[in-house]
Amino acid sequence: MSEGKKKIIIVDDVELNRVILKEAFSKEYDILEAENGYEGLEKITQNRSEMAAIFLDIIMPEMDGFSVLQELDYAGIIKEIPLFLITTETTDYVVEKAYDYGAVDVIQKPFNLLIIERRVKNILELFQKRKHLEALYNQQKAAIGDINLNAHENGWNVAAALSTAIKSRAGCASSQTSRIHNITAYIAKMMSLKHPEYSLTDEKIRAIAQAAIIYDCGKIAIPDAILAKPAAKGRLTPEEFEKVKNHTVEGFNLVKRISGMNEPFKTYALEICRSHHERWDGGGYPDALKGSEIPMSAQIVSIVDVFDALVSPRIYKNVLSKEDALKMINDGECGAFNPDLLECFNSIADEIYEKFYK
Repeated sequence: MSEGKKKIIIVDDVELNRVILKEAFSKEYDILEAENGYEGLEKITQNRSEMAAIFLDIIMPEMDGFSVLQELDYAGIIKEIPLFLITTETTDYVVEKAYDYGAVDVIQKPFNLLIIERRVKNILELFQKRKHLEALYNQQKAAIGDINLNAHENGWNVAAALSTAIKSRAGCASSQTSRIHNITAYIAKMMSLKHPEYSLTDEKIRAIAQAAIIYDCGKIAIPDAILAKPAAKGRLTPEEFEKVKNHTVEGFNLVKRISGMNEPFKTYALEICRSHHERWDGGGYPDALKGSEIPMSAQIVSIVDVFDALVSPRIYKNVLSKEDALKMINDGECGAFNPDLLECFNSIADEIYEKFYK
């Protein structure tokens, strides 16, 4: 074992599988091996503080993978160490059960090492950033002693940290954070006045606007080469675009795992991260939600995101004029929106542009 290296354990009764995974990760990590669940549990427990990741097979003699998952869950280890389930079975039942127990990913056999290495690297980076944010949140919480921050203040601290991390990686201006927050609140307030049937109270609007600034936090899991691909290098390939699309689910999972977020901030953050690329006509992702199935918080942030992306500088595109941006939005070139929301947005679009982009 190398001093200073983190450890990865491979729990699988098939030696060939252990050899393949060991070969993929032995340069960066010390590798532990276990032939069954009992042996794996013992080694994980003994090396808990030094463990970077767990690879766990489902079908094993003596103690199967789900039994190991259950024990790790009871011990609280599953929250500390990212676990990858490795299996030949990728039915919905198996995948859902794995995620319910706390696995971060399900890897199918036979292995494609190139894909596995990239996926594991991205997820481990995401996991470490989440732990850092949790630690930051807890430090802030401890620093204020017995003073009870309200939900909005708690939410803002966490959201600001996440948003800063994303904007710095994506090459966006720091001003975008406050801009997204303010425009979301602006549009939501207009919706509350013109369409009271949506029940957007001042408290809801405040929480939605604060949650809005982490709408893209799942991009932490996207490689820099894709996230900031210059226009000169051409459009994203289909494979790259699929990775970008997955930021919605990555963001949802990241927020879901951060402890200490108060309500209603966390609920809105989950809605926005997952659903801000859904479309009113059902043609969006990741869940193909349609119409009122899409949370109103995500609907509002969706139109804010589109407008901001069109009229702001990005490394991968040129800035459009306000007129061109509005034409594209209203012609359906940038998605399909709730007619009520689109009406409200159009009624204040000039004000938004003058106030936030001049």
